[in-house]
Amino acid sequence: MPQHKQNQKVPSAPKLRNPELEARAQGIPLIVGVDEAGRGPWAGPVVAAAVRLRGSEPPVPVDDSKKLTAKRRQYAFDAITAECDWGVGIISALRIDRSNILQATFQAMADALEGLSQRPDLVLIDGNQLPKIPYKAQAVIGGDGICPSISCASIVAKVLRDDIMCFYDALFPHYGFAKHKGYGTAQHIAALKDYRPSLLHRKSYRPVANAC
Repeated sequence: MPQHKQNQKVPSAPKLRNPELEARAQGIPLIVGVDEAGRGPWAGPVVAAAVRLRGSEPPVPVDDSKKLTAKRRQYAFDAITAECDWGVGIISALRIDRSNILQATFQAMADALEGLSQRPDLVLIDGNQLPKIPYKAQAVIGGDGICPSISCASIVAKVLRDDIMCFYDALFPHYGFAKHKGYGTAQHIAALKDYRPSLLHRKSYRPVANAC
């Protein structure tokens, strides 16, 4: 029976490429991260954010916004918006219905980039698709977890969208927007059955259309 060699080295997992670090190593000066929040919900807008760090590191430790608690997201949001160059794009449910969620997301990203104070040399966008923008751009799958500027953008987009949905909750209290932020939950389904869709609902989404 063959014996295993002692102290045999186990191969380590390959490190994920970090396009942002690679771009900085190449001397590219103005790098912007872009991400969105709200593609999946049945109600409310899709929000995109663009963030350029004012150095090589974010002002606070960051990660994919979905991995952070609400308290940590708010803390990071305050630091990012105070110390970074950032822009935001917001596309309403009505405009989502008039086109589709992908095109609405791309428009929100383009609008967010227009809000920056300087034109970027490179735009890093979370995901596997790129909007039509007049800048050099690269799609980064899982970018919100590996590229600091995209992580910052994901936090800004998430916090702003959550705040919008909490504001809408005061206007349309029957739907529970402050709790589920427009996503499909049992509470949301029940509210649609009882009260029918509101002006904030995406009527092109099947669960909402079925409740009309």
